Amino acid sequence: MDEQKVWDLRAKTFPRYSPGQNNYEAKILELAHGIGVDFSDKTILDVGCGAGMYTLRLAKMGQFVTALDISKEMIAINEKDAQREKITNIEYLNIDWLNFEPKRSYDIVFCAMTPAVKSVEGKFKLLTFPKAQVVYVGYSKPMNNRVLNAFSEEFGLELKPSGLSEQLKMFLEVKCVKFKTAQLSGRWDLTHSRDDFIVNLTSMVLFHGGSLKNLKLDSFIDKFADITGYYKEIIDYESEIVVWDNI
Repeated sequence: MDEQKVWDLRAKTFPRYSPGQNNYEAKILELAHGIGVDFSDKTILDVGCGAGMYTLRLAKMGQFVTALDISKEMIAINEKDAQREKITNIEYLNIDWLNFEPKRSYDIVFCAMTPAVKSVEGKFKLLTFPKAQVVYVGYSKPMNNRVLNAFSEEFGLELKPSGLSEQLKMFLEVKCVKFKTAQLSGRWDLTHSRDDFIVNLTSMVLFHGGSLKNLKLDSFIDKFADITGYYKEIIDYESEIVVWDNI
């Protein structure tokens, strides 16, 4: 399955915009503010915007947001939530990051947990926006996902960590780019219906390069069911924000 189809599948259970000032994304943006990022009245490029968990917040703070993603399903959810919130200052682009050609300048380039900047070319492109501040959110170490860990052990899937901030920091050091960082750790305790649990597992396994073909999953999946018939997914994370100013 190609990358776009994997992300279209992940869109069905992917985190989307949630209001409030005490959730994960609110804390991430607060940390960014603490190391010198001011989103107020800024033009912002949201790279790999996903279903909009950050996009809508950025739009409420900033002057204008360009949100791009390779997944049509992610964009559709993002746009639907923006319409519900009556947010009109977002431009949506269904396009790959390496093929994106900006038609305007941006004060801030924002990218959170996106494989769009995993390659050297993807990282280098972040440096090509003159006078822009770049805000990257990644994991300081691979997340500890109980479901994926158990799947890997039972079916022999070798996980491929992505979105690691260490890779970006090494790249910036080679390019002699000075940066600031901030960290946030915690736990996501998620509850899914059976259908959503299966979709989420399938998309995550595909994303990590595995396959569910010819696997008997019923007994594995039922290990995570609670007495109410819902399915638990527990994830420990250690996130890191990396911020720098392009010259």
